[in-house]
Formats: sequence, C-alpha cells, structure tokens
Amino acid sequence: MKSNIPCFILAGGKSSRFKSDKAKLFYKHQYSLCKKVFKNIYFVAKKKKFKKYPFFIEKSKTYAPVFALEEIIKKHKKVFVINIDTPLVTEKEIKKLLLKKAVAKENPLIGYYDYTMLKNINKNSLKIYGINKRELSIKNHLNINKKEDLNLLPNKIRKRIKFRKS
Repeated sequence: MKSNIPCFILAGGKSSRFKSDKAKLFYKHQYSLCKKVFKNIYFVAKKKKFKKYPFFIEKSKTYAPVFALEEIIKKHKKVFVINIDTPLVTEKEIKKLLLKKAVAKENPLIGYYDYTMLKNINKNSLKIYGINKRELSIKNHLNINKKEDLNLLPNKIRKRIKFRKS
C-alpha cells in the first residue's frame, strides 16, 4: 500500500558544480522510484521545470533547501523529501526511513519531516542537519555533484537516465 504522506523531490538547486541542470537528467528516475512508495509526488523548485509533473513552487529567492523544506512542512504538516540527484536510493531504504520517521544520517535531504520539527529550523545557518533528530544510516546515499560522479553509477541506472560514459 502506498503512503498518504506526500513526497517532495527537491529539484531547485543551481547545479553549479555539475555545470548544467542535473534535474533534467534524474527527474524521471526519481519520480518512478517515489511512485512505488507514495500516492502524491511533487517536484520542488523556484519554477516549474517538467510540464507533465506536479510541482510545488518555492517562494524563497535564496538557493538553500531549508527554505523549501520549511514551506512544504508548513503546508502539508508531514512530508517525505528526497533530493533529485541521489539516484541510488532504493525503495526499501525510503520505506525504512518513512516507517521510522527518520532522515538518512549521511544525507538529511532524504527522509521524513513534520510540523513538530519546524522549531529546529535555523534559517540563519542554512543547514538542515538536526532538524529531524531521528537518523538512520542508508547505504545508497551517493549525491551526484559533478559530471564525473556519473561514472560511479551502475550501468542499469546509467541506461535509465540516458547517460553514456565518456
């Protein structure tokens, strides 16, 4: 059975180290993964990037996930977030984090948040560590930041995202 808690795929970063918008590379993969677990999935960014997908438009002018996280928690009370550039996260890991109401210890942009955690948000620091104090280690937290990081992905995922090794 799919979760009623909405899932938000964070896709609003600048991708400055990647040198192009990596959201365009991963959005279908992450959406398909999340569709296995959640009834309602939204991408989060400052503007709608993908026409056929639901979007939550964040209002903050600052590029920092803490602002988007605060906005979506205030609106939806309980949420699951995942960043768009973590293509190795598994369905099993998402379900484990959701069940335990936890975030990935290695990457708190993957996990559960709710309105009781709003008091832990410090917008001055722009950090999201410590907002949800429940942390679990997951194996597949690799974050793709540079194009060479794509070489760390297994072939089956490279094919799915249409990446060809250079």
